[in-house]
Formats: sequence, C-alpha cells, structure tokens
Amino acid sequence: MKNWKYPYKILFLLLVIYIAGCSVNKKYSNAYSFYMRSNYVAAIILYDDFIEKYPVDALATKADLERSDCYYQLGYQAYLKNNWILASRLYYLSNSDIADKMLDNCYFELTKISLANNDTVKTLKYYDHITSYLKDSELIQEVLFNRIKINIDLGNKFTAFDDYHFLWSNYPQNEFTKKVQPSIDELIPFYINEAIVYKDSAKYNESLELLFKLSQYPTKFQESIQKDISNLYLLLAEEAIVEKDYQQAKNYFTKVIEYDLEKISFVDQEMDDICMSIIQKGNNLIHEYKFNEAIKVFETCFLLIPEYQTSIRSIENAEGLKIKHQKAIDLKNNGLNFEKEKEYKKALYAYKQSYSNLKTPEVREKISLMNNMIAAKKDPKAFAKSIIFNYKKGMIPDKVSAIEIEMEIKYGENIKASGWRVLYAVGEYKYEVRYDILTPKENYYFAWRVNLKNKEITPSNKVSEEILKN
Repeated sequence: MKNWKYPYKILFLLLVIYIAGCSVNKKYSNAYSFYMRSNYVAAIILYDDFIEKYPVDALATKADLERSDCYYQLGYQAYLKNNWILASRLYYLSNSDIADKMLDNCYFELTKISLANNDTVKTLKYYDHITSYLKDSELIQEVLFNRIKINIDLGNKFTAFDDYHFLWSNYPQNEFTKKVQPSIDELIPFYINEAIVYKDSAKYNESLELLFKLSQYPTKFQESIQKDISNLYLLLAEEAIVEKDYQQAKNYFTKVIEYDLEKISFVDQEMDDICMSIIQKGNNLIHEYKFNEAIKVFETCFLLIPEYQTSIRSIENAEGLKIKHQKAIDLKNNGLNFEKEKEYKKALYAYKQSYSNLKTPEVREKISLMNNMIAAKKDPKAFAKSIIFNYKKGMIPDKVSAIEIEMEIKYGENIKASGWRVLYAVGEYKYEVRYDILTPKENYYFAWRVNLKNKEITPSNKVSEEILKN
C-alpha cells in the first residue's frame, strides 16, 4: 500500500520555507523602504536587525552597502551644517571610500578649530588620524607640512625630520615639500651633531643611517655630510683591520674615497702601511721557517691592494727560501749519515753545502765539529796542543812562559821545564796537555784535559785553573 502521507510532508516543508522567505524579504523590504524615503536612522536600525538575524542571506551584502550609504548621507548632512565631529563619526561608521574622502576634510576642519584654540595636542591627534588611516588623502602633503612646523616649534626635531623624510621621499616636487625645506635646512646641523654623538659612542651604523638619510636632501650642508660619512667608513675600516677582515676593510676604504675624493692619497698610504705591517708578520714567520704560513699572510695584502708588488716579491722570496730550506735539510741529513759512518770529510762538505743554502746555528756547529774531528783523526796530539796554544789568542802558553821567566830570574839555572807534553786521557778524543816547572823551592804542574770534539779545556788542578782566568 502506498504511503500517501509522504507527499504531504514535502508540501508542508515547502510551505514553511516559503513563509520564512517571505518573512526575510519583508524585513529587508521594510529597511529598504525607509532608506528610499531618506529616513536613514530608521533604516539603519532595521538593516542592523536584518544583518544580525540573516548574516549569510543573499540580501545581507546589499543591506550592508545600503546601511553604509545611510551613514554617509547622515554624515554629509552633518558636514553641511559644519558639525565636523558628528560628521567624522558618521563617515567613520560608513567605512566606505567615498566617506573616507570626506573624513579627512572633517579632521582638517577640526584642526583649524584646535589651532585657533592653541590646542596643539588635539591638532596633532587629528593629523595623526589622517596620516594613519587616510593615507590616500589629497591633504596628506599639507598635513605633513603643518605637523612638521608644529613639531619644530615643540622641539620634536626627530619627529619633524621623519615627517619631512616621508614628504620628500614621496612628494619631492610638491609645493609643501619646497616650502618646508628652509625650516628643515636650519635643523640639519642639529641632525649632523646627533650623528657625531652616535659616532663618538662607537654606534657607527646608527650614525651612518642618520647621515644617509640627511644626504638625500637638497641642503647646503651636503659636503659636510659626505665628509662625515667618509670618516665613519674610515673608522669601520680600522675596526675591520683589527679583526683581520681585510676584504671588508677594502670595501670600507672604497667607500671612504667614494664620499670624499680628497682622501685618496691618505687611503692609499693607509693601505700601504697596513700591507707593510702584514709583510713584517710574514717575515717573522719566515724566521721561524714557517714558509707556507708566511705565504698565506703575504697573500692577504692582495685583498687590500691587488698585485701589491712588495707582497709578490715576498712570496717569491718565501718560495725560494722554502726550496733552499728543504735542500738544506736534505744536505744536513746526508751529513748526519756521513758523520755516523765517521766519514768526516764528506760530512763536512755536506754540512757546508747545507749552510750555504740556509744558515742555521745547528749546522754551523756541525761544521766546526767536523773540522775538529778531521784534525783529531789526522794528528790528535798535535791538535790537542794547538787547542791549548790557540785558546784566547795564546793566553795559556803566554802565562806559562811568563811564570817560567819569573822562576829563571829567581833561581837561575836551578830550574827545570818539561816542555809541552800531550798524553792520552780517559775517554774518546780526550787528551791531557801538561807543562811542568820545577825549582828548588817552588814547583808548577800544569795540566789541562782537552776534548778534541768541541775544543773544551778543563783544568786538572788549581794552578792550571788560575792560568785560565783573565
């Protein structure tokens, strides 16, 4: 059996929808009716009620626009009556482009009243409204001009300058921009001084930011501003040098000249002095035989002065010394091997070759040692005697001879002298050199141990020790 109740349910639902739709249309129509009769207050009340209850209805957007126009029309009525405060509030509620175009006029008229009443606070408040919320207003230039003048009078120099910066950046040819220029020009020395205060506090970036802003404007202080910027870059360059950031230093030096061409010679000399200081550091590393490190140091000069000739020569010299140093090491090692095999002449030749490439104290000592070893190997006793005779230009035989002459004077022929004798001593290449003087009452037994390797002389007794004293 068919369910006859189902179609009736659908009909009932459609009826409800129809009635509801009629109700919606009725509410909108009522509001619209008042709107068309210019009864804007009543229309706004009915539009508010409609939009609140049916915010997503197809007619909601239309209602919102018509409500906006109601506020505009009411605002315009207040405007015609010079009721600027009421007009501004209504235009604000209208929230439309056409209302905004009238809103700035309201604020501007209000500023005339507040200015007449010497109410600076209110005046600035209205100007702020225009610049903050009505940025497309045709009155912006005049508003900024007036606000600049007020802030200058109030001593708010930075606020005035910020407004001027905006005015000049956006409307450089505007009549108000040109009119306010002389007033700003009078303040430029103050701003320059503020930049110098930043500089003296080592706030270089803040100082530059302010000077850059000043440098954009047509002021008679341009040359002074440019020189101050140049001086700041010079300070930044010096900081970069301390931090060894030579590339950044070069960039700053370039800026120094860019802003003050008169500093070209000074900057060139400054960079040359820095490079010479770098060269000295590299030379110190060469003295320590750190050739690769020295070359890297020399190369940093190119960051400041490309193709710096002193650096090029220093690098070439370091490369040459590096090769000589390695050759000297190889020859020294050959000498050590020959010395180990007791081939002292070959060792001496290798050491001399090494020393000709790189003069080091170690190799110089080895050369002296090999000469000693060769002489010791050839005739150790004769070499031991020569060491004694050559010590301090013959001091030992001279003093012994003097004592012998003194004894001859005292004892005549009753003295005996042994002559110089060389005896073996304990230890390799160790010999003892002796000389005896005998008298009836006094005897002198001189004896010194001699190390042939290093020519070291050691007295064997007290009397021999006395001879070695100056």
